[in-house]
Amino acid sequence: QHQRFWVEPSAVAGDVSSAGLVSADHPLLGAAVALPESGGRLFTGRLSLRTHPWLADHTIHGTALLPGSALVEMALRAGDAVGCGHLEELTQETPLALPESGAVQLQLTVGGPDDSGRRTVNLYSRFEDGPADLPWTHHVTGVLTTEGPTAPAETGLGQWPPADASPIDLADRYASAAAHSGIEYGSAFQALRHAWRRGAEIFAEVALAEDMRPEAGRFGLHPVLLDAALHTVADLTADDDGRVRLPYRWTGMSLYATGATTLRVRLSTERPDGMAILLADESGQAVAEVDAVATRTFTSEQLTGGRRPHESLFRVEWMSIPAGSAGVGPDHAHWTLVGPGGAELRTALETSGGRIDEYDDMGALLRPDASAPDVPDLVLLPFLTDPATDSVAAADDLVSATRQATHRALDALQVWLAEERCADSRLVVVTRGAVAAVAGEDVPDAAAAAVWGLVRSAQAEHPDRFVLVDLENLEWAAEAIGAAVATGEPQLAVRGGGAYAPRLTRALVPVAPARDAVWEPDGSVLITGASGVLGGLVARHLVVRHGVRSVVLVSRRGRDAAGAAELEAELADIGARVVFEVCDVADREALAGVLARISADRPLRGVVHAAGVLDDGVVEALTPERVDAVLRPKVDA
Repeated sequence: QHQRFWVEPSAVAGDVSSAGLVSADHPLLGAAVALPESGGRLFTGRLSLRTHPWLADHTIHGTALLPGSALVEMALRAGDAVGCGHLEELTQETPLALPESGAVQLQLTVGGPDDSGRRTVNLYSRFEDGPADLPWTHHVTGVLTTEGPTAPAETGLGQWPPADASPIDLADRYASAAAHSGIEYGSAFQALRHAWRRGAEIFAEVALAEDMRPEAGRFGLHPVLLDAALHTVADLTADDDGRVRLPYRWTGMSLYATGATTLRVRLSTERPDGMAILLADESGQAVAEVDAVATRTFTSEQLTGGRRPHESLFRVEWMSIPAGSAGVGPDHAHWTLVGPGGAELRTALETSGGRIDEYDDMGALLRPDASAPDVPDLVLLPFLTDPATDSVAAADDLVSATRQATHRALDALQVWLAEERCADSRLVVVTRGAVAAVAGEDVPDAAAAAVWGLVRSAQAEHPDRFVLVDLENLEWAAEAIGAAVATGEPQLAVRGGGAYAPRLTRALVPVAPARDAVWEPDGSVLITGASGVLGGLVARHLVVRHGVRSVVLVSRRGRDAAGAAELEAELADIGARVVFEVCDVADREALAGVLARISADRPLRGVVHAAGVLDDGVVEALTPERVDAVLRPKVDA
């Protein structure tokens, strides 16, 4: 009989006053709180397919997505609460995917007013059933203003259907989209009733389903109506790679009346920056207006954010660790140093009063007739420069210094691994200034940093054979190295008398980050390695997220690289100027030519160095030549 008797879940917020909040009085937003320091406001909400079942009727490739019209509706509601009823601009960075079960938490922030009364608006979400430190995903950024246009006295939509307009056949509009592109509009979103075309103008009539009309009064403009207004012109197809075209930037939107259930629509498609939309009620009176709606393509990975509910980004953080309970002590120390550059360390170790043996290289230590028949438990391999003097000299010849250091480290690692007598001993690589372990630190010894990278790989292949220790200075070196090694950690940084070890932690995203002013939209950003996957992702991110409007993409193949034409078309579609350059960035003269050709009206304002060469191999199989080939696009460039 198709009659339901179940109690429907309610999305209406309960009493939030006991938590110090006020009701947002909106179907998509539950509560609000004023932010006294900034003069802004925070809105929170919770969305799920159980509490908002109509959202399940807007799916792409099987994933329910919150339509861009809902993002606009929430921004307008937040702006209305702070006296900024005009949406100057709203840009969607990442689509908001809804899980099949569970819910997502929302935080919509409105910043304090600037001198002209404008406020920024940002929307974030995270999965409700994830861990407590799950980061927030940034979806939308925009600007709200206090002043906007007044409702037009004449919309031209009083006569209906419009004169001289030809009907558009909509018979299989939604079925075709579902069958050929993976874009499926369920009954709730199949709100397009009629459509006509007149030159560059398209007219349409959209209406809510009967069971959705009682809720319309709680919205400013129901998202279904605004989304359906675009169904006549939206590209309801996907290419072979599964990319779909969706609205992503809304410019100049004003709402003149609320609670509509049926709308007349006029779309003007001749604008270069997108489609203009005028919405009117059944009498032809203006309800809302949008200066321009721009669309762009999204991949299936971008639609879902590339992650599942419990996945998130991680970063390395150096954590303080307790001192080891056993190890080398200053009263009974026996130190073995291998290789050049250990004179300064030897002087520091002599204060411990212990025995010190030195060898020119690993071969000298391990040859059969060596003075020490057994390999010591600990062998120190120093890579030390004087941060006050040597780092300056190294900067003048960084390429040579890095090659020499990595070649020496590779030789020592390979000899150590080849000698069976070393199986129960540990090789301790000692550096100074090779890692930034505490806040405000720099990395003055870039060559030693490269050595750390090489030894990290060796540690992954041969656990418990190597230890990395980075010292702040050589004062109390014996105690510092002994205590660090006694912790049992493979990688340590000694700072201020304490030891720090690297740990993976969730890369938490701030709820309300300040507007990023690093990237100047009027300048150019040069991206090396632009033909690779990483280079393409960086280019998209700079254009979409940071508003960069000129990118110089440098690679060995330039425009001939696979996917280059598609990337150029995608970025140009968003409004960016793309310049391809063929260049080996390790060639100083060729790179200088690239820089000289950058347009004077779009001067260079940023560089992202993503060029790289892959040459995988276990440490025993590496050669100095293979190391140099990998270092060339990194260090030389």
